Amino acid sequence: MIARVKIDGNYLETLDSEGRKIARTYCKAMLLGNSSKIVIVQDGNYIEVLDQDLKKIARKFLKIDRFLGASGDTFSVQSGNYAETYNMECKQISRNYSK
Repeated sequence: MIARVKIDGNYLETLDSEGRKIARTYCKAMLLGNSSKIVIVQDGNYIEVLDQDLKKIARKFLKIDRFLGASGDTFSVQSGNYAETYNMECKQISRNYSK
């Protein structure tokens, strides 16, 4: 279970609730956010979903305006006037109009 993600130069580290390192990997992508199960990074126009061991679960081409948040095994992004929610396999769950 991920408590937080630490950026150390070009490396990402996942830490548990006691501060112990779960995994560390080289990653030039930009960290968007994390939940207790997944880590979301952005590499250009691609969104990558990583597990707690920082292994890639899915990768999807998404032109997003803003990252909204992550919870459990889902994450949400703002794309134009729509808030879109995706699961950990980058399959779209919902799309709602928002300003």
